[in-house]
Amino acid sequence: MSDVSVFLTEEAARRGADAEVWESTQEIHELVCREGAVERQSEVTAAATALTVWKDGTEGYAVRMPGRADPALVDTALAVGRALPGGQSPPAAAPAGPAPEEPPAPSGFSTSAAGRLSTLSAGAPGVDVELRARADRTHVLLHRAGSTPRARTTGTVQLQTRVTAKGERVGFMAHQVFGRTVESVVEAADREVASLTGLARILASEPVADCSYADVLVDGRVMVKLFALVAPAFQWDSVLEGRSPLADRVGERVAVAGLELVDDPSSPDCPGPAAWDDEGTPCRRTVLVEDGVLRGFLGSRRTAAASGVPSTGSGRRGPSGEMATVQPGFLALRPGPLLGDGPREGRPLLKVVQANGAHTSNGITGDFSIGANAVLVGGDGTGRNAGNITLAGNVFELLHRIDGHDGHTRVNRGHHSFVASPGVWTSGLTVGR
Repeated sequence: MSDVSVFLTEEAARRGADAEVWESTQEIHELVCREGAVERQSEVTAAATALTVWKDGTEGYAVRMPGRADPALVDTALAVGRALPGGQSPPAAAPAGPAPEEPPAPSGFSTSAAGRLSTLSAGAPGVDVELRARADRTHVLLHRAGSTPRARTTGTVQLQTRVTAKGERVGFMAHQVFGRTVESVVEAADREVASLTGLARILASEPVADCSYADVLVDGRVMVKLFALVAPAFQWDSVLEGRSPLADRVGERVAVAGLELVDDPSSPDCPGPAAWDDEGTPCRRTVLVEDGVLRGFLGSRRTAAASGVPSTGSGRRGPSGEMATVQPGFLALRPGPLLGDGPREGRPLLKVVQANGAHTSNGITGDFSIGANAVLVGGDGTGRNAGNITLAGNVFELLHRIDGHDGHTRVNRGHHSFVASPGVWTSGLTVGR
């Protein structure tokens, strides 16, 4: 228990209010390597305190950066509560329960790790490689008046690889990998640089004149971005606010048979595991879609109560301690059978390897149109540049038209929230060139 949380809860009690204090200290280490050298390094520490108060049927909220014991924070939160419409009763505090064992959080980059990354950034002839590595470690304390305080330390290592190849034209590829340790991410860097270099070189060649193909494989790098567009449809806040087309469809088929959608912050594959969310609710494995059938939604303390169901431990705050909103922990799309990543006999394969930006997209309807790069793979496995293409379709319809996956899971991140998907074989897209 910190002096700040004790002071604020006592100050709130003196004003006749119930209180909950959330404190966070984040340590961020960043490393940028290019042309075989460490271009720059930085270390930043950020702290924030968020206070929620309940009094006379109102709920107020205030944040201070950096956090400190300031009675004005209590007065601000109470004033906010009086200004907001509608009454809010204090929710029951989540039981502390036994604290699960947490993996050690990353603390920064060793000289050895920096050396390996700088060596990889040297690149091959005619290829420019930039590696941006980040290790963050966050300490969180949650103290509800009258309850036992709880604390956790979590962290994630992130590596963004950017590869530019020069040939008949310029080819560019970028991708991010995430892990729990610096060692695991540095180990993956060698594979990522080699893979992206090969693709960038193909994209640096002149596009083929004839782009005829029989099958389409959307790489996980692209699929995870498409799915992230509609991931909010599987949350209770979207249902309550009329933004989810899946409302009232629990028990109905919303995807192809065999597809599963699971949120599991405790999964060994989750780059940032957490035992409990930012409201103190224990995190757990939540099956949202099973064999293509919708089973439920993700909820925070507030949205779950409004829906008459238990919270799924999905209440997460923003980087500055903003009020908790519904967000997944590690939302993984697991579609159908494993089909690999090579062409079927006698059937040229169009591999969509990178999204270049959304021309139009709608997170409520699921409609999208994006620019992308693609590679045409022939029967002998040779890849040729298919040029810049446009992909259009609807993500909800796409979930019904997935034949299988390639076995290579990619991950996208939004603050503490992760979304994962492998590449998918599909006939549910319109491809233009």
